[in-house]
Amino acid sequence: MRISHLGPRGTYTESAALLHEPAADLTPHPTVASAVAAVRDGTADAAVCALENSIEGSVSIETTDLLLDPATGMRVRGEVVLPIQHLLVGAPGLDLAQATTVYSHPNALGQCRQHLARLAPNAKPVAALSTTAAIEAALAQPGTLAIGGERAASIYGAHIYARDIGDEPGNATRFVVLAREDHEPTGDDKTSLAFTTAHDRPGSLVEVLHRFASRGINLTRIESRPTRRQLGTYIFWVDIQGHRTDPDLAEALAEVQAIASWLVVLGSYPRWSAGD
Repeated sequence: MRISHLGPRGTYTESAALLHEPAADLTPHPTVASAVAAVRDGTADAAVCALENSIEGSVSIETTDLLLDPATGMRVRGEVVLPIQHLLVGAPGLDLAQATTVYSHPNALGQCRQHLARLAPNAKPVAALSTTAAIEAALAQPGTLAIGGERAASIYGAHIYARDIGDEPGNATRFVVLAREDHEPTGDDKTSLAFTTAHDRPGSLVEVLHRFASRGINLTRIESRPTRRQLGTYIFWVDIQGHRTDPDLAEALAEVQAIASWLVVLGSYPRWSAGD
């Protein structure tokens, strides 16, 4: 299986891709958009993209926007939940109190604010495209640090100054596997969908959600994104338990289709479990 992902080598996304398919042929890309484009043009079978973090919430708005863009033709085929343990790394021999800069992905910087203030109080946080790119930048510039993962630190030979510097326990990031088609039913599935409602009609969102609740269908995530067409109008992304072909869910989706202003089923896929 050929999987594209955000690079360079050593990113958490690469680790998630290996967790999804250990024997996959991996290809790093400079952006999420180019990783998804590789699936669209046939040079990859799937793209693994970060979606949400247990501490910071949405990780990549770009992933959501690409899925909602009908031109990409992508569906969610799988999910991976990767435990995250951030390390503070850099070139050997640094005095942490004298470090001037710490590089990392914006989400990683946000997840380590408190520990970072104690470990390197004079280091200014600077955003990088990925945690791996942050490590590369820190190693190239004297007196700077990076927040990254174990795999990247090993690949690039960075010295580890502190482990597990996240501010909250249980840090984990959810990744989605995007492909041209979603997954067949497995008996333990999730479905992602997006919809809009009449923003000027009271109860329009509740009316949609009731279609699932009345059938005992559990919602596991809901997020709103601006439609980009009018202030105060939103697209709702919802993850629910079940496969789109399950009779109860299929019936609920048909009813939602009739009352929502717009609905797209983004894909059904096996639910990730800790034993996967």
